[in-house]
Amino acid sequence: MNNSKTNNNYILSIIIPTRNREKYAFNCVMQILESTNDDVQVVIQDNSDADSLYDKFIDSPFLSRIKYNYSSEVLSFVVNFSNAVSQADGEYVCMIGDDDGINPEIVKFVYWAKENNIEAVTPEIRLNYIWPETGISYYKKDNGNLMIIDFNLNNKYYDTKQELNKLLSSGGQNYLSYSLVKIYHGIVKKSAMEKVKNITGKYFGGLSPDIYSSVALSLVIDKVLKINYPLTIPGVCSLSGSGQASTGRHVGDLKDAPQLKGHINYQWSQLVPKFYSVETIWADSALAALKDMKQDDLISKFSVSALTAYCNYTYKEYKKIIDANYIEYNKKRNFNFLKQKKNLYVAYLNGPIKDLLKRIYSRLIRKKNAVENHDGVLDIKNAQVVFEEFLQRKNQSINDVILKLDAV
Repeated sequence: MNNSKTNNNYILSIIIPTRNREKYAFNCVMQILESTNDDVQVVIQDNSDADSLYDKFIDSPFLSRIKYNYSSEVLSFVVNFSNAVSQADGEYVCMIGDDDGINPEIVKFVYWAKENNIEAVTPEIRLNYIWPETGISYYKKDNGNLMIIDFNLNNKYYDTKQELNKLLSSGGQNYLSYSLVKIYHGIVKKSAMEKVKNITGKYFGGLSPDIYSSVALSLVIDKVLKINYPLTIPGVCSLSGSGQASTGRHVGDLKDAPQLKGHINYQWSQLVPKFYSVETIWADSALAALKDMKQDDLISKFSVSALTAYCNYTYKEYKKIIDANYIEYNKKRNFNFLKQKKNLYVAYLNGPIKDLLKRIYSRLIRKKNAVENHDGVLDIKNAQVVFEEFLQRKNQSINDVILKLDAV
């Protein structure tokens, strides 16, 4: 089933892959449509057990701006994401989860990006919305929580190749801390996605579409603009990967990885320990992107020592698998025992230990009112209202970011 008006004039397509989370997906779509105009398209790629989500929009005045594509066969995350991008008609694309939302100011900034020939924009993640009854113990009340982290409106252009080298030296970890191109909670020209497809034959690969595309897009786009201002509202519900990770349900034997669902004979990287976790999925997917983009020279820069340090630091129960992978890697390269230990020791210091010290330092220097927590935020529309009230109180808007950029 596919429904949309024919319109080549969309400035932006908001892309939402979804599966069996109708309640959240409906709220997400309506939040976008009710807060934007006819220059924004919403693409829904639905891989649910039934297509009942579409029925909720039949009588909607926004139906012409919805492109709904339903696939009944069980698809992998990667294929579902790829199908979603293929449906997008907008000049720019932004992908979010079905429990997320947007800051409506995103549209104004995309128009500015077009006028200034900007291919990619990466907004800082300064919002985090937890849906009610998610089961995350961080908050006293599990009744819907919006965290707003203060932001300073700063901006900077980054060389994507330099940022990619930093990611590889970290073993593919903490990719959100580097200034890479992003389609997931980022803004990218659709034409850049087509460049990736022309090289690889597909929009996404690996097991994690977000980091795969981040690496691949950073190889076809030279500069990315990073702004310290939120343009999307990341959400977490009880059924999301983030929600599961927060409640300790996002690690296990590789054969049980939910990301493998829909894949046949998937080739896991030999550089990555064979168990699934956030860290190993990130590493494997980053390497898959390099391989598909025919960047073997960059694969050689990937730090297995760093990945080993991060995995051993967090997953003691998989130490045998992690150590065996590291030993095999070093054996193939004829690294002696001392070199192996030295590399791993340095990786610990520059990886998890350094990260821990950074977190401690950040807490120490954090201003008293740098984080606001709002509870009783019932859904993503309510989260938008709370955030807009915050902006009014702080007298901030995307116009301030644009003025700073235009003044350079």
